Order: sequence, then C-alpha cells, then structure tokens
Amino acid sequence: MYHDGAIMRLLRERIEEELTNILGKKYGIRVDFFLEESKDESFGDYTTNLPFKLAKELKKDPSEIGEEIASDLREFTALENISIKKGFLNFRVSLRSLNEILGEILASPEDFGKSNLGKGTKVNLEFVSANPTGPLVIVNARAAAVGDSLKKIMNFCGFFVESEFYVNDAGTQIEKLRRSVEARIMELQGLKSDFPEDGYQGEYVYDIAKKIIEDNFNGDPGQFAVDYIHQWQKSTLERYRVKFDNFVFESWIRKSEYPEKTKKTLESHGLLYKEENGALLFKSTVFGDDKDRVLIRSNGEPTYFFFDLAYHLYKMDRKYNVLVDIWGPDHHGYIPRMKAGLEALGFDTENFKVLVAQQVNLIRDHEKVKMSKRKGEIYSMDDLIEEVGSDAARFFFLTRTVNSHLDFDLALAKTIGVQNPVYYIQYSHARIASLLDFAKEKGYSPEGGKGSLLTEPEERSLMRKIMLFPDTLQSVSRTLEPHLLARYLLELAELYHSYYQKVRIVTEDKERSNARLLLSFGVKSVVKNGLNLLGVQAPERM
Repeated sequence: MYHDGAIMRLLRERIEEELTNILGKKYGIRVDFFLEESKDESFGDYTTNLPFKLAKELKKDPSEIGEEIASDLREFTALENISIKKGFLNFRVSLRSLNEILGEILASPEDFGKSNLGKGTKVNLEFVSANPTGPLVIVNARAAAVGDSLKKIMNFCGFFVESEFYVNDAGTQIEKLRRSVEARIMELQGLKSDFPEDGYQGEYVYDIAKKIIEDNFNGDPGQFAVDYIHQWQKSTLERYRVKFDNFVFESWIRKSEYPEKTKKTLESHGLLYKEENGALLFKSTVFGDDKDRVLIRSNGEPTYFFFDLAYHLYKMDRKYNVLVDIWGPDHHGYIPRMKAGLEALGFDTENFKVLVAQQVNLIRDHEKVKMSKRKGEIYSMDDLIEEVGSDAARFFFLTRTVNSHLDFDLALAKTIGVQNPVYYIQYSHARIASLLDFAKEKGYSPEGGKGSLLTEPEERSLMRKIMLFPDTLQSVSRTLEPHLLARYLLELAELYHSYYQKVRIVTEDKERSNARLLLSFGVKSVVKNGLNLLGVQAPERM
C-alpha cells in the first residue's frame, strides 16, 4: 500500500491493475473482475476465477490461461507466490508488503481502511422514518444501527452519503393520534370521553395530554403530539449515537410543488388514466409491476404511494446519484411499484436500493418477550438502550444480514464476558492498550518495531487479516451489508486473543518485542476504526 493524499491504495487494487494490464497486452481484452479473499489461507490471500471467465472467449483450458497470466505476474514484487488450482488463480502476498501495511498504520492509524471506491458518488440514505405516533421500537433500532453504520462506512470509502429521516406527519395515523390525545385530555379533566376504538393506548399519550394541560396549550393537540413525539424520537436516536443530516416532513411534501410535478411528469409520458369511478391510476405495469397503482382515489384523496413518489422526486431534484431506502418488515411488495414510479420519473432504478430490515424477536430467559401494540405494551428502543446499552444494541443488530430475522438475546447482550461478541472485541482493544502502556514503562514501543521479525504463522495470519480490513469496508459499501464488518472484527479479535495466549509479546528480546508491539498496535487501530464505523465505542480500559 501507499498513500495517495490521505487515501491508501489497496494492495488488492494494485494486483487487479497488474492483471488488467496483462490481459490487455497478452490478449487484447478487458474484463470486469475483482479479487476475493481466499477462504483457505493455505491456498493464498486472494483468489479469482478469471481463467474460467476467459476460457470460452480464448478457447483455451482455464489452467493454461492461469499459467500464462501467472508467468507475467511473477515479477510483481508485492506477491511471493502465485498458484493455479482447478482453474483458479491464487495469490500469496509477500511478507514485505504485509510489513509495509503495519508501517502505514503506524504513520496514520485513523486513516487505515479509507479508500476512494465511491469517487464522491452522492448517496441519499433514508432509514428509520417512523411515524411520529409513538416511541421508536426494536425494528427501528435495527434500521438505525444498519443505516448509520452504512453511512459511516460508505463515507470512509469515498462516497458522499447524507442520511435522511422522512417524518410521516400527515394522514390517517396522525388523525388517530389527535383523537387519542383529545380523549385523554378530557379524561384527565374529569370529562366524559369516548376513546377511539383504534386509538393509541400507550402511557405516553397520557404524558402528552398532561403536558398540553400544564402548558395551557390552545392550538391543535394533534400537531402538539407530533412535535412532542418527533423530538422524543430524535432524542432517542441521539442516545443511540445516530444523528440525521436531513429531516423531511410529509406535511411539507404535500404542500410543495412535488405532488403536482409528479403528476405532470407522469401525464406527459401518457402514464396516467382514469377509471369509471374517477380514480386516477398510474400505469405501473408498463415497468414490470403486477398491477396498475392508484394515485388519487375516487373521492379525490391522494394515496400514500402518490406522496411517496413526490418525496422521491424531491430526492431526485437534489441530484443524488444513488438512493438507498431501509424499510420495515413486510414491505417487499412495495418495492416493484416504487421502482416503476421512479423509472417513470426518469431515475435509473439500478441506483435505487431497498433494504428490508426484518423482524426482531427479543429473548429473555430463553423465552420470546411478548408485546401488544394495541394494548400499548411496547418494549421501546429507549428500553433497549436502558437495559443493554447502545454498544451492545448496535452491535447485536449488526451480527446478521439485515434481511434475515434476528433473535436478540438480552441476557447475552448484558454479559460481561467473552461469550458476548461486542465485549470480546472491545476487550481485544483494551487488552492491547494495557499492553502498550506496560511496554512503554519498560522502554519498548511499536515505533521501533521491524515487521521482518514477525515470523510466526500466527503473526502472518494477523497481518493478512489486517490487510483485508479495507477490502471488507469496500465489500460493505458494495453489498450494503454492514454485518460483514461485525463478522470481520470478531474474527480479528479471535485471532489476536489466541495469539496473545500462545506468544509472549513483551520479552527480554527488545527487537522482537517491539515487532510484536507493532503488530499489536496494528490490530488495535483496526479494531478501533472498525468499531467507530459501527457506532460502537473502543474503550482503553475494561
């Protein structure tokens, strides 16, 4: 690796560039590919099925192609071995290159992992977007952990990402909230009231009603409730270390130019028609949807879908190259109509990404925690932060891919011990911090370390894992799956704890000790950067 300004160029990218040059010179072709981590370290560090991809076009055996490419690449000093197994090219990075990476980290630890993968691509990342009708709940906490981590990681990889929360402060749910608050106000004043059958039952509705009475508020109780809950949700998110760049209100979208602009754009392309009952429909089937969608009902009331399209047109007008939405469970069916609408409005839907944050089951004493939204029995995001803390909450939500169901073990999240994955990773950072302080008292330091003295197999495995940190961040940015980073950090911590148990790091041999401190500093820096990108603290003491 070497510095390009503040950005370190990945070793993997340099190997890919060499391969691209060889393909051009030897075969006169250009192929899209990128190297992957070898699953088995004994095979090498990186691997590619490039010979397979070229076999048909070149009319040659994959092994023959692999050998031809390898022969031209063997002069590349960043590699110490290239092998061909079953048509796969496998690359083993030289110890010298691995040592250089440790030097890069020592020079600028907080920059390690940065890349220019995104090249300034402007991304709108919308997540949480909960109705301001009650507290944030567990699925909101999952979306917040995923969205905020993605923002941090993608910005670290050269994207320009802005986070956004769409506040649904209009429509039937807000009217239901207003009626619920009004009923509680009357109840608190000793007046007869009929609580709406489908009203909001939570204790917080009483709190809002009490606040309105205490403040002698004479305005719209529905708007008061919306403002109260919106500020509450913002406060909860800040406790969770999530701050949004933008809040966009549905009430503003409804009054803005965007509904009419949306309608006119679709009209101009001949994509709207009226049914006999007067409803206005969008020809979404033209774009692959399973049926045409109502934009304005027969009674003249616009649908939520219509305003959602208008909101996304507002995103488009702000010149975002990529739109990423994180939605709640059971929203898969909504994706085709949104894609159809965006395509009709002129957006390249290849750059519209939707993640569906699946349901979370809270487990206490091996039993699922039962909740009833109707009865107001809600285990909120605030409850979760209070019980397990932001670090454990965020990390546990990032241990699984976002589109899979998650069982969240509350007891495990509170465990102070190596069984708890976030504790296990944080402990590796604290352990190395303590080690570096101990070594400093003896006059040892990583600054004097020579990577060439790191000859144990476990030391190479650790250096290899460190090398793969920027690759992991790029994989997260490409796939929008931050669980890859959580898994990487767990594997790195496991390697280091095992190494620490097996190898004495600070010995009478000062040179070797300094080399091992250099390696330890590299691990500590990667763990800190990784945890920071996940919104989790990296403590110096535990």
